[in-house]
Amino acid sequence: MMSDWYWQQSEEDRRTAIAAADRLADGLSSGWQPQEMPAPFHLRPGEGCFSQENTQVLQYLEGDGTYTHTSASGSGAIGVALVMGSMLGNHARRQRAAAEAAPRMRVVDAGRMYLTNRRFSVQGQHQWIDLWFEDIRMSSCDGASVFLTMGSIPAVALRVWPAPYHFALFRWLAHDEIIRSSAPTPPAQPRQPPVIGPGHPDGRPDGR
Repeated sequence: MMSDWYWQQSEEDRRTAIAAADRLADGLSSGWQPQEMPAPFHLRPGEGCFSQENTQVLQYLEGDGTYTHTSASGSGAIGVALVMGSMLGNHARRQRAAAEAAPRMRVVDAGRMYLTNRRFSVQGQHQWIDLWFEDIRMSSCDGASVFLTMGSIPAVALRVWPAPYHFALFRWLAHDEIIRSSAPTPPAQPRQPPVIGPGHPDGRPDGR
């Protein structure tokens, strides 16, 4: 599974990702539309694939709140020190276990994400994950992930680069909306596909 460091973004990464989303918005506003690309899985009638990138899948879940309780005994000053040390250790482990059990976004899988005009489809390391547009109640983007509030399962986040681009592409495919990550620019003539966009072989221009 791809480590968290893979998804750490510099300020330059963030600006580049926002620029990619804005170039997409400019293109869509001027009449350009992204082209379909091949997908390695069966598509439904009328379904087309418009992006594929590496992703890490997170879900809002509780964790394992168990911890190991230890005990100690003895006599005299040494015995008291052993008992106190054991009590302090149990308290610290209990606190760590409680923090670990608290609900939060947790990594559940990683793999290749395909964005179609019907769904996010993820070929994970453990399973295929399909997030159909009709099951998505709310959506947002924090610059690093696309957040999806689902109707029947806990909320999902897709770490993908560039996240603002994929969020904007999703909103256009699902809702025919053109959204921007920064201030709008005047409409332009139809453009070529964005330099940073769907299907980059390594997910990032620098190959990370």
